Amino acid sequence: MNGFRVITNGVVLGAILLSGCGNSAKPDEAQQEKSPIMNENPESNTGETQNAEVIKKGVGDVIQSIKELESELSAEADPERIQEMGKEMSSVWDSIEKQVEDEYPDWYERIEKNLYPLIGESGNPEKDLEKIKRLSEATKEDLQLFLEEVN
Repeated sequence: MNGFRVITNGVVLGAILLSGCGNSAKPDEAQQEKSPIMNENPESNTGETQNAEVIKKGVGDVIQSIKELESELSAEADPERIQEMGKEMSSVWDSIEKQVEDEYPDWYERIEKNLYPLIGESGNPEKDLEKIKRLSEATKEDLQLFLEEVN
């Protein structure tokens, strides 16, 4: 009787494990829906061109976020607003970070050397506004140079 239970449990467990296998041969439709650029016209787009366009747009958005942060610094320097802007900047960078890291590892390291301290300082309760200004300038400069290379 115990042998029957062990065999039955083994068969059930094996069936559960095997039911999860075999679905990886087809591309994930949900993933394809998340990438609208890939679906616009697959014949005319290459993966490399698409990635470059996504990276360029993302980097442009990060630069815009930095410019907005700099405006806030020169205006009233509201600590809560600065923290919020740092979070937004981080979110925008996160959307392209993996692609930049994979395709441009040297630039990735260079950009992150200033970007992450900038994001960290913007979230610091005791903000060093001069440090934020210095890091934002350095990060913006690196991102603009990177954009020139991607173009």
